[in-house]
Amino acid sequence: MDYTAGQANRLGNRANNQDRCLLLDHEGTVLLAVADGMGGHARGELAAQAFIDTLSQLFLGSEGLEDPAVSLRDAFRAAHHAIRCVGAAQQPPIQPLTTGVACLIQGGTALWAHVGDSRAYLIRDGKVALRSRDHTRVADMVEAGLITERQARIHPLRNHVSLCLGGTPQPPPVTLGPLIYLVAGDILLLCSDGLWSAVSESRLINLLEDADTAQAIDRLAAAAEQASYPQSDNVSGVALRWAGGRQSIEADTTASRDDAPSCTQNGLQDSHQDPLERAIAEIEQALSEYGGEMLGK
Repeated sequence: MDYTAGQANRLGNRANNQDRCLLLDHEGTVLLAVADGMGGHARGELAAQAFIDTLSQLFLGSEGLEDPAVSLRDAFRAAHHAIRCVGAAQQPPIQPLTTGVACLIQGGTALWAHVGDSRAYLIRDGKVALRSRDHTRVADMVEAGLITERQARIHPLRNHVSLCLGGTPQPPPVTLGPLIYLVAGDILLLCSDGLWSAVSESRLINLLEDADTAQAIDRLAAAAEQASYPQSDNVSGVALRWAGGRQSIEADTTASRDDAPSCTQNGLQDSHQDPLERAIAEIEQALSEYGGEMLGK
């Protein structure tokens, strides 16, 4: 695959950093991810780190991803249980929470999944061609026509998410985006709300237009941090610019689908159970060996 990529993570005006980023290339597949630990709850950084660690472990331990949708759903489910294990291992036990977004790129295609208000963008021809829909009450109001996008940016409930990872015994429904056939010049951006809420989409696009993707995402994160000073949240983002590898095909712009049936009380199909249970068991063993703090560093 031919691409350039970079990531940025800034503290903002916060006492600690509860955001985490991931950028991995393994056997012809790229995994991007961002997690935003929920600061209104205990140790959000533990939840964010558990999300990133679980996705990384499953991704690097795989021998190939025949179905990206299944892989993403399974990874989010495993991360949810890992977060609960991390919280239970603390003294006293806690319930850390996080939002999360991840994207798999392989064979000239991309597919993302998310829970909460960490976002994914596809930027094509200088425009936002696709964007994930936040799991928030404010996003629901915008979709219902009760408020505008501009009003949503300053609404008092804008930071209240309706779905997150961790906490509840059952995993939340995971929303998958459409399968995207990448075209040369396409930019994929995953970011926390500390980034997207601080800059307009036009400025976001302009700052990412730089051919040096690593410098572009760093400048974008710095601009978001400065724009929201002195109340800046943690600011994180991962960007990938696609340079080729497939003939130009328009993205499938069908509506994002909610794969809640894959996370019902009956769980996933048996064919997907064993790898997840093994991963969770390994995380639990590591937590017992390291006193429950391994994922919090």
